[in-house]
Amino acid sequence: MGAITAESVAIAELVVYIPTALVTIWVVLRHGTHKQLGWIYLAIFCGIRIAGSVFEILSHNNPSNSSDEEWALILQSVGLSPLLLSTLGLLKRVFDEVSGRVPSGKNFILNGISQTRGIAGRVAGIYTKRATAASRRSRAVQLLHLPALIALILAISGGSDEFSSDVTQHAGGRTKVRAAIILYLMIYLATFFLWIVTLRDFSSMRKSQTRIFLCVMVAIPFIGVRVLYSLISDFGNSPQFNLVKGDEGIRIGMALVEEFVIVVMYTVLGVVTPKFVGDVERGRTGDVEEQEAYDVVYGPQAQGRDGRGRRDGR
Repeated sequence: MGAITAESVAIAELVVYIPTALVTIWVVLRHGTHKQLGWIYLAIFCGIRIAGSVFEILSHNNPSNSSDEEWALILQSVGLSPLLLSTLGLLKRVFDEVSGRVPSGKNFILNGISQTRGIAGRVAGIYTKRATAASRRSRAVQLLHLPALIALILAISGGSDEFSSDVTQHAGGRTKVRAAIILYLMIYLATFFLWIVTLRDFSSMRKSQTRIFLCVMVAIPFIGVRVLYSLISDFGNSPQFNLVKGDEGIRIGMALVEEFVIVVMYTVLGVVTPKFVGDVERGRTGDVEEQEAYDVVYGPQAQGRDGRGRRDGR
């Protein structure tokens, strides 16, 4: 059996990620581009891996062109950002769907006002329903997009400097890449914390939410190994973890396999998961339980109650 080469790994990635990307794009179109950000970032990740593999093959066939190898290494290092954002996007869907059923229990004054009649009661009621523990977690997910974007920029800029022909830029580039890895680690820990906090809401989740939550649970250790690989590669001195001339077997075992498992799980999840409950309003098919819950809140009987309330002067 011959030695594993970077070119053979790149070819294998193309074989894997091209069909996966097509399925992922279908999943994004199915769920909507503005709501299920988890699968949007998954499609971006597949695109990054395909582009990185193409540059790797080009650099092997044309060694004199250093820019191909440079871009292959840069794209290899930026994959963590969309992978983490994809995980956060899936968790946000869970947070958004349970936010109406998991009260924070802290807005005692607003809870009291919401029980009164009139405009103040209605406004307070709306705020109380939205100001939930889960909705705060959704805002935390939105805030984590900023460090993820910064890490992505640092990884691209640092990788470009680190592999530049100008040796004076190497040290600065390495510092940027290390800063990006630290940000990735912080985002990973924050994601794990959000998942742990949401365990208390597990009993109130519907079937589709439970699938997403458990899928993320399985993915978190794989992401942890992937982050660990980046930490060792950029902060350690072992030649086996060197991005340029490191051991391809280690890279496969600690990075590529983890990435592929996560991508496959999230893609299958996108295929079997019903559309977001908001899509039910437009008459699209979805999970039966979600349809029933929607009917309770917005169905004809609920509208009849609202109509009687208005006639009673409420």
